[in-house]
Amino acid sequence: MLTLHDHPRSGNCYKVRLFLALIGMDYERRFMDVLARKNQTAEFERISAFQQIPALVDGDTALWDSHAILLHLAHHYAPAWLAPLPRIGAMHAWISVSANEIANSLQPLRLTHVVSKAEAAHHLGVDEALLDMPGMRRRTERVLRRMDQHLAAHDWLAGSDAPTVADIACYGYLALAEEAAIDLCAYPAIAA
Repeated sequence: MLTLHDHPRSGNCYKVRLFLALIGMDYERRFMDVLARKNQTAEFERISAFQQIPALVDGDTALWDSHAILLHLAHHYAPAWLAPLPRIGAMHAWISVSANEIANSLQPLRLTHVVSKAEAAHHLGVDEALLDMPGMRRRTERVLRRMDQHLAAHDWLAGSDAPTVADIACYGYLALAEEAAIDLCAYPAIAA
């Protein structure tokens, strides 16, 4: 049985829960109260080296990082969610967009709206005075424009005939964009 260490407000956890639902996998869900710092224990560090969620235990394998978990699940349980070989590079590139561009724009922007600015600063590892809200918004709009342009010409991010884990990786925070005061109606290809 798979065990997912999870928090219901985490976009990265949402990606994993969504994928598990899409592939029909049963799993045990363990609530991890990151706001109360319950993840900062030596016991949890044995599961998640950086004490971050999501973390997945699959038999003797413990994984952290939503993208590593998505790829593990696809490789072991749902290979149809991997791009065909000619598109595998595109799939990995879009997973990188999720880990970099989205993680450094939409993800922290949303965080500043769903928790206090002080709490957001703590989770982002910066002083509250260094939270650059206009910069986060500009970076978010840039990545959304680029994604929208790409999706206007392709049904799926990797350019495949079907969705891949890259679509799930990027979708996690796009689905929560409203919580960052972003209206996806301005990006019709993403909204579609």
